[in-house]
Amino acid sequence: MIHDGNTKIIARLHKQFSPRGLNIYNPYFEETGLNAAFLLFYNPDPKPLVAGIKNLNISGAVTVGFETDAQFAKLVDEYDESSTVVKRVGFIKNITGKLRGYYQGGLGQLLSIESQTSIKNKDLVIVGAGNVVRSLLWEISLRKKMPKSVVVINRTPEKLKDFNNYEFVKQTGGLDLLSKLSGDVLVNATHLGVREPDTLFTGEIVDKFKIISDVTFEKEDSNLILLAKKFGKKYSTGRDMFTYQGLVVLETILDTKIDPKILKKHVISGLSEVVK
Repeated sequence: MIHDGNTKIIARLHKQFSPRGLNIYNPYFEETGLNAAFLLFYNPDPKPLVAGIKNLNISGAVTVGFETDAQFAKLVDEYDESSTVVKRVGFIKNITGKLRGYYQGGLGQLLSIESQTSIKNKDLVIVGAGNVVRSLLWEISLRKKMPKSVVVINRTPEKLKDFNNYEFVKQTGGLDLLSKLSGDVLVNATHLGVREPDTLFTGEIVDKFKIISDVTFEKEDSNLILLAKKFGKKYSTGRDMFTYQGLVVLETILDTKIDPKILKKHVISGLSEVVK
């Protein structure tokens, strides 16, 4: 692809050398003919990075390593509610010299689920209480078509207290509750199965749901996804979630539609090179 004066630059900001994503988004731009480039800029000090985004008129940036950095947060001019609801900045967009912060985790996960089913009138069970879950619940609250019910469980139930503020959240509790639950969609928003051994999900549990959705992307076939395949369930993997998070970032910064099928092809190819 020939880059020119109209090429939109998206930065990957990091505190250290970390090129993940360069071998995903640039091949996507190449295949689709999108006049954009994804480049790495790294420095433990966010000030020169943010100044560069503004001074060089860079379109936006993914803020890896700076999501909760207090110094970085002070350099962002304004925040989208997707960012304020989790107190994190996942990416920024340069809007005529002002930087707006966003968070893509919840919408990425919701779009991953919706690639398999509408959430309208569905019963969802979500495992986890981190930023993705907090963001996911907020994104669900913006939908006109509400689920019938959402149950959220977590290893530490105390972290779920304010989740009950959403009318569609009908119940919260500990992990021991999972064996008693069933529904339309089971969502794993924890590191179980990759970074931590999966001693929670079993075939008996998976068989009580129609659709399985995972967030762990280090490998696509986590224990949960293997069980979903074994029991003939529809599923979305962590790499689907990774794809849709990228889609949210690119569509917001570039103001253009992104093809998730083509993007996922490059996600799988790119992650296979960098994820051990």
